[in-house]
Amino acid sequence: MNSRVPTQVQNILNEYINLFQNKLPNTLEGFYLHGSIALNAYINGSSDIDFMAVVNRSLTEEDAKVISDLHKELNRKYKDTGMDGCYLLVEDLGKKQNEVKGCLNVNEGNTNWSNDNINPITWWILKNKGVTILGQDIATYSFSVDERVLEDYVLENMNSYWSNRLKKIKKYKAFLIPNKLVDLEVEWSVTGILRQFYTLQEQDIVSKVDACKYALHHLPEGLHNIINGAINIREGSNIRYCNSKKQRIDDTIQCMTYIIEHCNSVKN
Repeated sequence: MNSRVPTQVQNILNEYINLFQNKLPNTLEGFYLHGSIALNAYINGSSDIDFMAVVNRSLTEEDAKVISDLHKELNRKYKDTGMDGCYLLVEDLGKKQNEVKGCLNVNEGNTNWSNDNINPITWWILKNKGVTILGQDIATYSFSVDERVLEDYVLENMNSYWSNRLKKIKKYKAFLIPNKLVDLEVEWSVTGILRQFYTLQEQDIVSKVDACKYALHHLPEGLHNIINGAINIREGSNIRYCNSKKQRIDDTIQCMTYIIEHCNSVKN
């Protein structure tokens, strides 16, 4: 298997492929990884296995039940390493979300018919950094992602999902929130929005930690403590640069507000 794939993930994928081929033979045409593995940022016990599976025929409800059972079986066996991805036809590779029909989505062992994972970020990582596990090399497929399309998608995401999340965080009452949940919020929101910042600045996609390290060289010093804190949480370190839950939430709000305002002023 590709040397970019961590050993523990190789074991899971080998078992997955054997199970799939036994249960639905002559169906899987290609299997590819994106996400943290493709970005060389996989963290064992924390990262998911983000995948795109290409099938050679439209899947039925019966197929979906077989695939669902397969993923639930693996999810029970490998509790700390979930598989997150979707199954689609080869002609759907690179298409816009509203153009993809009959896509089977998998998350934490659960399956549903959804095209939620179809977006320019997924396609860009697959085309430029994707890892081929089975089938023809992902780079040989004809789809591509225009840089302007990627930028537009990221900016829209920033002004919808991340803007709404910022509004939610502003309503937090810090004294009611356990430290663990504050950590989860800092990690998710700070690393997530800085990844968006990096893409809009560099027209590239990197891991959350690498985006944070990049931000330390491009953002005001007043934001560095919360950024370094987010890096430590992501990497499993117990070091925090502020013990006050309220201050960490306030710093997260400040960081997100700055990024959203900055990116909109530059790109609009």
